[in-house]
Amino acid sequence: MGKKSFVGSAIVLMVAGFVVKILGFVYRIYLSNLIGAEGMGLFQLISPIYSLVILTLTSGISIAVSKMVAEEVAKKHSINLKRITSCALFIVISGGIVVSVFMFVFIDSIVNVVLKDTRTYYSMILLIPCIPIIAAASALKGYFYGVQEVVPTAFSQIAEQVVRITLVLTMAGYFLNIGLEYACALATLGMAIGEIANLGVLLAVYKFKKKKQHSKSKGFMRKRHIVKDLLKVSIPISFNRFITSIMAAVEMILIPRMLLVGGLNYQSSMEEFGKLMGMAMPLVFFPSLVTSSLATTLVPAISEAMSLKSYKTVNYRMSMSIQLSVILGFIFTSIFTVFPNEIGDMLYRKEQIGEILYLLSFTSVFIYLQQTLLGIMNGLGKQGVSLRNSMVGYVIRIVFVIYLIPVYGIKGYIVGMVVSSAIVCALNIGTVVKTTGMLLDIRNWLIKPGIIGVIMFAIGRYIYYFFTIFKLGSVLSILMAVSSNVLIAFILLFVFGVLDKKEILNLVGIRQNQINK
Repeated sequence: MGKKSFVGSAIVLMVAGFVVKILGFVYRIYLSNLIGAEGMGLFQLISPIYSLVILTLTSGISIAVSKMVAEEVAKKHSINLKRITSCALFIVISGGIVVSVFMFVFIDSIVNVVLKDTRTYYSMILLIPCIPIIAAASALKGYFYGVQEVVPTAFSQIAEQVVRITLVLTMAGYFLNIGLEYACALATLGMAIGEIANLGVLLAVYKFKKKKQHSKSKGFMRKRHIVKDLLKVSIPISFNRFITSIMAAVEMILIPRMLLVGGLNYQSSMEEFGKLMGMAMPLVFFPSLVTSSLATTLVPAISEAMSLKSYKTVNYRMSMSIQLSVILGFIFTSIFTVFPNEIGDMLYRKEQIGEILYLLSFTSVFIYLQQTLLGIMNGLGKQGVSLRNSMVGYVIRIVFVIYLIPVYGIKGYIVGMVVSSAIVCALNIGTVVKTTGMLLDIRNWLIKPGIIGVIMFAIGRYIYYFFTIFKLGSVLSILMAVSSNVLIAFILLFVFGVLDKKEILNLVGIRQNQINK
């Protein structure tokens, strides 16, 4: 099996993620225009339960499979790769069935007591049967990430999105006519059918590879040992996800309730919640497809390098990933602060999310960096410390939700996001430095990208005014202005010496004659 660049794999995921995100934005814009801010708020109300169940069930096993597969690949024990995956499939499908039965039995309590909105009933019913399917897909994704073959997962993500959008577009009119709760249920149904398509693609490729590959018996592991090792790695990560998802669910459920305490009626509070979570937040998270791809590929990449005791490679991969995350954060902080109203009006013309988007822009650096650091911490086996740090962040945000939202509204929550994510990033970086001895490159990580961000902020409006001279229309003008800002930022990164052409080419695997990254 040939060596692959972890950044090269991440780039494949980024390209697929970009396609998926673009499709997702088309879908989200259509859905928001169809069901409005209140409908988006209702749909987002289901997401904490979805995250709690799915992330708890799948995140640990996916990382455990990718980590163990990467280690076996490094040792050339190819016979264990499929055995690890089959054991993981058994674990997560069994767990998914148990969770689905539990949720079905207690569906009324979830809808009436936890969510406190009976309109979520049909959405929850449709979510239940797709839990084992999503769980199975996570195990297969872990296998492909472990062997650093990300093309199948990239295609499966695109297939999922295409199926979801097609279903909703063709049936939306009918479901909306019979009630808002049915339109939200349709969105959930689209998600469920999309997940089936995702699993179908992964399973087809996996079966093909399984028939094609001939394994040698070197390093054979018994399944009971594989199950034990999978649980040893996955349980701490899943417990981490469970705790953080519980706290995230509490946070999400409290936001509309605290808006009610602040004086808004129920419909207005759901509209504000929908604007924040269903419209502005996805925009800020859009560039995180880069950092989420890095985080995904970092786990097997670091595990492989650690198993070979290649500590120089580990530190190099971590340092470059942190640097790229901070650069991305400064670039998009500048873009969202310069063009909040233009971007918001271009996508959600009726909802006026510009102010929320402007305030959220200051979270960009910390959100993107936090994703990358999570991948590094998982790769280093620091799930317990990561859990502790994440809990600190959630406690801070929940305090802001309870005490500041009734007084300052959504603004109070966003301030809490900035404060909590900055503290969590600082704690995680401290852990990484203490564990690996990695040097902090403040000049290239922070100072130079920060200066470039300030320059972008200063010239951004002038670039936009330049394109308005040509009377291209508001949408095309803003797209040209944003693209030009990003291009100028990357030119400045090379001019300031933050990025080096040879280093980037070597990192993505085009040149590997210096260090085998």
